[in-house]
Amino acid sequence: MPLSRLNKEQYTAATSKEKQNLIIASAGTGKTSTIVGRIGYLLSNNIKPQEILLLTFTNKAAAEMIDRVAQYFGKDVASNIDAGTFHAVSYRWLKKQDKKVVLKQQRELKTLFRSVYEKRSFEQIGSEVIPYGGNYLYDLYSFYQNTELQNNFEDWVKESYEEHESFALIYADIVDEFEALKKEYGFVNFNDLLLNFREICKHKDLGYKEVLVDEYQDTNAPQYEIVRLLASKYRNLAVVGDDAQSIYSWRGANMQNILNFKKSFPKAKVIKL
Repeated sequence: MPLSRLNKEQYTAATSKEKQNLIIASAGTGKTSTIVGRIGYLLSNNIKPQEILLLTFTNKAAAEMIDRVAQYFGKDVASNIDAGTFHAVSYRWLKKQDKKVVLKQQRELKTLFRSVYEKRSFEQIGSEVIPYGGNYLYDLYSFYQNTELQNNFEDWVKESYEEHESFALIYADIVDEFEALKKEYGFVNFNDLLLNFREICKHKDLGYKEVLVDEYQDTNAPQYEIVRLLASKYRNLAVVGDDAQSIYSWRGANMQNILNFKKSFPKAKVIKL
């Protein structure tokens, strides 16, 4: 049984009966053992493997945890746990909704984006500011998708990049046509996976009873919203993270998600390994 190998703090985290839990785990404190122990605890308390969702940031981390669960409960049980990266799990659910969806790599969609961009003219604006190039605007739009949940792209550009306010309407028009073409062809990118999964979480019962999240400090805005929506439906949530380290800020990871966990989930239990 995985629990027998845990120390006091790890055991407390793995067996917590609270609905929401934040487990602070810096390097070397045994976070993987704790997550595996919690999965074992859930399975031993009549939670079915398919009722457990494990969200990670690398396929390697998900595979390692599932392999360790398999050592105790067998491959048949472990393979039924819904485990993978945010993007992998999102893709599986999206394919269930629409089998015609085609996942495209960034370079492919950036080419499509540039073809839309190159049809626009900025000369009539008469601004001294040089408009963003097609590649940079694509990257900016990607960053927007990973960080903004409220404002539309035009308003976001006006607020965040005031010197480009005169171009904001054209930028937004480019984005609108780009999104229309993607929809027509059935194309999605990694950002779309998260955004579409967020919508699925809003409207569909996915059948989970426990949601586990690894490296929670690296979640961005859509990932935070996915976790929040899942927790609001299934209540049982355990996130593990290091509140002193984040490696995905370049793609919108927001440390405030872990620092403000108690504000988001006031009744949560905080356990430090």
